[in-house]
Amino acid sequence: MIRTLNPELDGLVMKHLTEKFNLLHHRPAGEFHLSSAVYCITRAFWESTAPCDPTDEELMLFALGYGLQDVITPTGATAPTFTKDNIIYRPDFVLKVGDTELGEIKTSRMGLKTLEASIPHTWECYIKGGCYIREQLTYNLSVLLIIPSKIRSETLTFTPEEIADNWDRILERKMVYDIAIRDNTPPAPGSYCYEWECKSCRYKILCESVSGK
Repeated sequence: MIRTLNPELDGLVMKHLTEKFNLLHHRPAGEFHLSSAVYCITRAFWESTAPCDPTDEELMLFALGYGLQDVITPTGATAPTFTKDNIIYRPDFVLKVGDTELGEIKTSRMGLKTLEASIPHTWECYIKGGCYIREQLTYNLSVLLIIPSKIRSETLTFTPEEIADNWDRILERKMVYDIAIRDNTPPAPGSYCYEWECKSCRYKILCESVSGK
């Protein structure tokens, strides 16, 4: 048997995935999503003012996540878009399961024990934001673990205080973003993100040019 790499086929597959999941879409300048409030605000600024395409690695990760989500989303679910305080929010699905309608689907390489101990802080912030927008206290979460191959679903229940406090933080971060857009000046790099976000960020060079590093 002779094995020969086929970059042409790689390109065709990548092109198909990119088009199928609209992975090169850039949000309009100034448009602020709930996910923007949860993750790096400086990146959200760059995505509005100097957008650049994701790397091939990012495209594959996005495609994997969207593809698996598309496959495992329950029949009959919808994914409407909601807006609150000029923040755009779109749950992965809306379908009443038990007493809860809002639902999120995640794929993860974390271990089962890690997931059983806690969910990532970013997931929790986003979900609580969705609860605030839809005036709910509960939210369904399904996590597809890659290794071991397993789906783990649970219903998260929050207190009104937890949801309100989280929304206050989201509004504070939106204010930082709005001021940055108004002044056309990026938020201070490294000040509104998790350290791990910077490691493979496609906007890292822009932040370094601003901070002089």
